[in-house]
Amino acid sequence: MHHKHHTMKKKLLASVLTFLFLFQACALNQNIKTLPNKKQQLIQLINKIGFLKLPLSFEVLPNGLNVKYVVDPKGADSIFISQGIFRICGFLPDTSYYYSVVFNYPCSAYPCPHIMTLDKNGNKISMEKIDADPGCVDTPIESTSCYDSVWIGPDNRIRSVSKVIGKIYIESTKKDEDICNMRKLDGFIEKNGKIHTNLSDVILCKN
Repeated sequence: MHHKHHTMKKKLLASVLTFLFLFQACALNQNIKTLPNKKQQLIQLINKIGFLKLPLSFEVLPNGLNVKYVVDPKGADSIFISQGIFRICGFLPDTSYYYSVVFNYPCSAYPCPHIMTLDKNGNKISMEKIDADPGCVDTPIESTSCYDSVWIGPDNRIRSVSKVIGKIYIESTKKDEDICNMRKLDGFIEKNGKIHTNLSDVILCKN
């Protein structure tokens, strides 16, 4: 009798363990199904954030392009968190071959505008900084005037012009000298989503 009772307890325990295993497997499978993949995340974010109107022009200094969406590190935005993107300004409207997201990347004292392209499955293709960076922040130049303008055309061509006017201390002469520097950036996005940019050397200009 004791042996029969022991056998029944073992069978009951085995049944309970089997049920718990199947329940956990089912719950895990359900969670996997409900977690959005990168493609779904991307579509959800595009619908939430929306598209930018082209042509688009904006000044980088002091605050840059308006941020429309701050990525939630605790949410389902891992597609951007993995790339270090947290402040999104919007998407470019041409989605024929890829998606393009414009975002502000935190620099030392001002937001640096970038573009990242992704394929239709949400995989990163290319990423580039799109401003000419005037060099009026964190440099020896004591600037009296500084601007950094960015323009994105309907054909996804990118242009930026920056200019800084000020003074710089010359160690050899122990004097301040007037300075006027310009830089230019030109770029475009290929049909395959590859971003190309070309930043000029410093151009000496007149005040």
